[in-house]
Amino acid sequence: MSAGGHFNPSMKQHGKDNPMGAHAGDLPNFDVDATGKGQATVTVAGVTLADGANSLFHPGGTGLMLHAAADDYKTDPTGNAGARLACGVIQK
Repeated sequence: MSAGGHFNPSMKQHGKDNPMGAHAGDLPNFDVDATGKGQATVTVAGVTLADGANSLFHPGGTGLMLHAAADDYKTDPTGNAGARLACGVIQK
């Protein structure tokens, strides 16, 4: 839980199907096979690697979290996606 919540510089709610969403940290679902391997390429509007409020480069890094279940794209704050399974850090 130390990774914190979704990246949300615009203070939106969660999910592309939520009329109050979506926040910048909402990423699409992708599949992972039985061995735990998966791959996804994602482009996110409103997020940057340049300086500024929408930058992913924050002191201490920005977490990238994988959840146990599919995101329903509407339930705030995490899309009813279940437990956090793995976490990475985006940093310079």
